[in-house]
Amino acid sequence: MCRGKEFCEVLGTDASTWSRDCPLPLPDFFVEALGQFTLTVKELSQGNRQEALAALLAARADEVGTFFIEHGQQSAYFRVNDRKKIDEENKSVKKENETPRLNPSLEKDVFKRDCYRCRYCGQRIVAKEVFSEVSRILGPEYFSIERENSKRNGLTLGLRGVADHVDPYASGGETEADNLVTSCYSCNFGKAGYTLEQMGLDDPRMRKPVNDDWKGLTEFLPALREI
Repeated sequence: MCRGKEFCEVLGTDASTWSRDCPLPLPDFFVEALGQFTLTVKELSQGNRQEALAALLAARADEVGTFFIEHGQQSAYFRVNDRKKIDEENKSVKKENETPRLNPSLEKDVFKRDCYRCRYCGQRIVAKEVFSEVSRILGPEYFSIERENSKRNGLTLGLRGVADHVDPYASGGETEADNLVTSCYSCNFGKAGYTLEQMGLDDPRMRKPVNDDWKGLTEFLPALREI
């Protein structure tokens, strides 16, 4: 585990090996987790509760959640040198934002534009509405979406998406389509409120979205809502 340590055991100490695409690449088992959760949603949409529960059990939710909590969201603390000094500099250049931090309608547009893929690491993300429906159908005892990380299903931490401000909102970056990209939770929280330069990252907007017809499992929402 990396919290409270001087370096991230996943990221390593050699900055020359760090990815310039994303704060911290996700482990391969995230793909397996997404596959099992996709099967969970498909089975639920067809009314197959037991099959859905079996797929959910195989989705490695605890491992996904633990990776996010212990590694994914910690990236900035290891990638940014002299954070205290940089935090003070960022505060000194902060200007008053003209737009609110959150815009749910715009976020959905960003997800569609980016084909429901994290523009940093490339991970396919799942729409939050899908998580809500799964929790409603199965019950929180099987799929919790509580706000507290330790109480919610780990898949909601590893697979959910959020619109990330490329130029940080905390430094005056506006909530506008040109400044927003789809991000998985690990890349969004891992980037924290730092700039791309401070994180040692390339601009994700320079890489075109990958369109492989992934829709964040939103195509199953009509069937789920009828259950």
